[in-house]
Amino acid sequence: MTSLSVSIIIPAHNAAGTIAETLESLLAQTCPNWEAIVVDDGSSDETVTIVATFSKQDSRIRVVSQPQSGVSAARNTGIGLANFDWLLFLDADDCILPAHLEQLTSILSSDPRLDVAHCAWVRVTPEGKIIGDTGWFSSGDLFVALGHTNVFAIHACIVRRSLVQAVGCFNTSLRTCEDWDLWQRIARTGARFGGTSEVLAHYRIRINSASANAHQLFADGLQVIAQGYAPDPRVQNPHPAYAKGLPIEELPTANLLFACWVAGLLIGGGQSTRSLLDLLVDNRAPELDPMQVAQYLFYALPLPTCCPLPDYHILWQRLEAGINEFLVVLEAHATAIGLARRASTLLERFILEKSVALSPLTIGTSHRASIEVTEPIQDIVTPASAERLYARVELEGETLGIVELPVCEGVVSKCVLADAIAAEFAWVLLGRFFQRTIYQDLQIQHESTGLALWRGTLRLAEGLLEGEQFWIQAHDQVGWTIFLQELWGHSDWSDEIFYDPQAAEQRRKKEKNNSQSPAQHSTDACLVVEVSDELADVKVSGQFLNVVLTVGGIAIGVFTIPTQSRIVSAGQLQVALTIESGFELCRAVVREGLLGRPLTDGVSLRERLAQVAAVRRSQDTSELEATVPGLVPGTASAVGEVLRLSESTLLLGHRTQEAIGTSASRWAMLPKTASNELTHAALVAGEPLIQIPEKNQQPERVFYVPGLILHPFGTQQRTATSSPVSSQAEENCTNFYDRSYFETTFAKGPERWNYDNSYEQTKYEQTLSLLPSKPIKRALELACAAGHFTIQLAPRVGKLIAADISQIAIEQTTERCAGLDHVSCMRLDFVKDPLPGRFDLIVCSEVLYFTNERKVLEAVAQKFADALELGGYLLTAHANLVVDEPDRAGYNWDFPFGAKVIGDTLANTPGLHLVKEIHTPLYRIQLFQRKPRWHLPWQQRTPQVIQMDQPTPPPPMVAADVLWLGGQPKRLGAELAVVTDRLPILMYHRIAPTGSPKMNRWRVTPQAFEEQLCYLRDSGFYSVTLEDWRKAMASRKPLTGRAVLITFDDGYRDFLTYAWPLLKQYGFSATVFLVADKVGQSNSWDYLYSEELPLLDWQHIQQLQAEGVEFGSHSASHHPLTSLTVAEVVREGARSRSILEQQLGFPIRSFAYPHGDFDPVVEHLIGACGYVFGLSCRSGRARFEDRLLALPRVEVMGSDSLQEFVGKLTS
Repeated sequence: MTSLSVSIIIPAHNAAGTIAETLESLLAQTCPNWEAIVVDDGSSDETVTIVATFSKQDSRIRVVSQPQSGVSAARNTGIGLANFDWLLFLDADDCILPAHLEQLTSILSSDPRLDVAHCAWVRVTPEGKIIGDTGWFSSGDLFVALGHTNVFAIHACIVRRSLVQAVGCFNTSLRTCEDWDLWQRIARTGARFGGTSEVLAHYRIRINSASANAHQLFADGLQVIAQGYAPDPRVQNPHPAYAKGLPIEELPTANLLFACWVAGLLIGGGQSTRSLLDLLVDNRAPELDPMQVAQYLFYALPLPTCCPLPDYHILWQRLEAGINEFLVVLEAHATAIGLARRASTLLERFILEKSVALSPLTIGTSHRASIEVTEPIQDIVTPASAERLYARVELEGETLGIVELPVCEGVVSKCVLADAIAAEFAWVLLGRFFQRTIYQDLQIQHESTGLALWRGTLRLAEGLLEGEQFWIQAHDQVGWTIFLQELWGHSDWSDEIFYDPQAAEQRRKKEKNNSQSPAQHSTDACLVVEVSDELADVKVSGQFLNVVLTVGGIAIGVFTIPTQSRIVSAGQLQVALTIESGFELCRAVVREGLLGRPLTDGVSLRERLAQVAAVRRSQDTSELEATVPGLVPGTASAVGEVLRLSESTLLLGHRTQEAIGTSASRWAMLPKTASNELTHAALVAGEPLIQIPEKNQQPERVFYVPGLILHPFGTQQRTATSSPVSSQAEENCTNFYDRSYFETTFAKGPERWNYDNSYEQTKYEQTLSLLPSKPIKRALELACAAGHFTIQLAPRVGKLIAADISQIAIEQTTERCAGLDHVSCMRLDFVKDPLPGRFDLIVCSEVLYFTNERKVLEAVAQKFADALELGGYLLTAHANLVVDEPDRAGYNWDFPFGAKVIGDTLANTPGLHLVKEIHTPLYRIQLFQRKPRWHLPWQQRTPQVIQMDQPTPPPPMVAADVLWLGGQPKRLGAELAVVTDRLPILMYHRIAPTGSPKMNRWRVTPQAFEEQLCYLRDSGFYSVTLEDWRKAMASRKPLTGRAVLITFDDGYRDFLTYAWPLLKQYGFSATVFLVADKVGQSNSWDYLYSEELPLLDWQHIQQLQAEGVEFGSHSASHHPLTSLTVAEVVREGARSRSILEQQLGFPIRSFAYPHGDFDPVVEHLIGACGYVFGLSCRSGRARFEDRLLALPRVEVMGSDSLQEFVGKLTS
């Protein structure tokens, strides 16, 4: 490939100290096709002399001189002297790496559509030390990004000279930001940016150089930003989308974020920021993102001192006061509630992540410690200022990751820490343990499909790939089976046996030589089972057996087994324990059996648990059991881990109504100052509560202890193996090719089918050629798609109705046919809906295979015939499929029939007969006529069939599906089954016809909401609950059909007025999240938007609850939770739960984070307050891999069109 030639423009003023290194970097380029124009801008040192020396050495380098006019003028001079079509701007103190020109010109040569190619870059000191992270890289359309920030160093990109000249070159009035201004103008034209993420440019930085002109930088940067949010007359041919600039309402946010960058430079250089925001008097941004604020500060603060990010902690003591002062002022100025604390917490985390200082290390309110998991886990005692622990978890010196936990009373308990580590890293730790103990003894065999793993005579996995990742993929495939084998002591059992009660019992008996195990008696219907003990049959006296499972002597949960006979066999018990405990069994085994001891001590997993259990059984717990009435026998060890009888302690016990593996299984230490709210919430919910030595005094320590199980359990304990499948799912299992399929397809854009290609256009012309010569008064086009054929058919008919199942397609057709008064459009499902009258012509092409069943096709054909006037015509075009004729050419598409069966079905429909057909190897176009009333059998004419070669080849997107010689058709069948393995959780706020423009984002009109519900219903969606999704996640089995969960935040009264009637009409339920302290009042948290709105009161809420609406918590006061202290977060969670449960008399298990604001610490605390589900504002559909307390949602905004709504459901 021929390399492009590049003109490199180098402005230089008194650059004698650096210019030589810059030019050396050019001489080192692997690409020879360049020229360098050094524009000396009135230097008074040896710059010109040095350049002249290089020029003698290499004629590609030349120098021109001019009076000092500034860097922009110098670059413009160079542009005028350039000989090549591509430009690179290189400052006289920067360098490019040897492959820079070669890589970027190669990218430009390979894609002629590109206008700019750029690379990643880094800042370096004169000594060559890298400062900061790799510079930003992205591709495509960059106008939005360049509207608020300069995204790359000037010498990181090569640009078309003609484009630079077209937008007016550099602005000589700017002292700084002149490159940003140029790139923004270029991006406004719609220019395409491409490139590489490889670092190919070095940007030189010196001490105090970044902060020397900070105020000038701020003034110039604000000018560039303002230009990006307004029309720019300098750009003669802007992209239509950017002619008016970016949305003006977003300008304050852009200005304030840029102020954060400049503030970081000033603070880092030891300067004041007090007057910085004076230039932004009227800029308010209540939604200012604390993450972006923290990021701008984080990267700007170390630049004035050239401090590498790993040494960031050294700067903290000097910078902390200035940072906090600026953030407080910024919060007040932007009117962004809680911004200062939220941003500072994030900034502290960034610094701890990057710092190479040895732990422990405290930055602000965050404390970092390193935890080696093969050593005993100890309490972490922190400085008084610490509120959060940032625990770096290590395995034999290798960092596995981070665990973040709240600090309460200056300590993080070892029990809580060990539980959190196991919860996060159980699978990895288990894999490392098996690599040392089990995997090395497995047999690896080479097979035709790849590598297979065997354990003795049992094949564990096949089709594994060789390479460095072998044992990682092997662990993911066989680790769970090995775990169950090792845990239960059955190394030759396959995975299926562990989940089949009959098979498990048969194998157990066979292993014991068919001897009957002695049965245990359960006198009080409660059985405590230690996982490392030998299981035995259990005699029961009632219809249920309550089972408490312990791992290493610590209880992990309780559940109920229904008993159909008086004996629960050991096999049945083992399977129930495995299923009910799920992955929590692995977490608990790792916590109790692996943490705190070496991996290579020669003790098996099961024996490790037995040893731990034996130690705990040997402990004297009589005093504790006497102190705690109702404590389930054998579970006192868990209480003993945290309880000191000499110290006032509040213990919250296991929430037995919740499934094992949810937040109910996580240990937590909570702030004592929130003990009143926690106590009240537990009493309202009827959950175990113990205070020692006495009640009615503030405890010194508060714990949630999953292993604290009291008997009796209450009335809400779970029954084993309940089904997660909603009965409504079966009613909504629709055809895969229903409205959802087509709406989703059109939401992705009409270019999906490329209707304008020659193949389609030829087919259109042939289709039109079959039209009868007599006038056609009324015509109906079914499956009109985006209207490409519609607009060609329109001139041939008197009145035309274009119909499609997709509303998005109808909108596209309406737009395409604008101005054609005789054309109307409507949404129509021709399978389900009646046709709108009788017609002289019906056109229906490329769609009848989607009916997917012959009975449906036959019914549709009769419907078409009945809708034709006597003598009327039906015109169709469909592809030939090999499924119809395997010995002839056709498409290998996964449909049950193609054009031949469709044509035969239509021809055999009473009242229709084939008149004419065009038959090519890849499709048939057929004209049918409804027989006139006077038609007699002997008047039947032989159809005219025109056989021809394929006139045009199929487009590339479908050419690969053609079998020109015929062949066996593919039938995916089961792959087309409609299931939900990624759940859309829709997030609404208000449904109302009018409201303040400032809140339009959160207000959907009733008309738009009804359109969305209509789409959901027609596409076969049905409502599920969060519990349905939890069960699907636990079993990793998709929900049947198309499931959706609809949620509403804040609890506005218009939910009752507008939303609920429509939800009931279309057959959907909803979950509404209430702000507990504001029920019956108004949305005071939105006062900045100047719209006070009434909220649901308790009478409304109880009425809706009776009608099937579920409710969750949206906190007590709607404050952003990461802006609160640990105690305040717990009060918000516990107080709101107790208020709602007291009023509704029903467990409140779900929590929607106000403003979507949460982090790992908040997530941990909300779970400890009793919530199972946490719903965020993180965009996307929920996946099996998500955490229950961090579920994403799909925000439905007031501005969303149906096309955007459909797109969000599948993104």
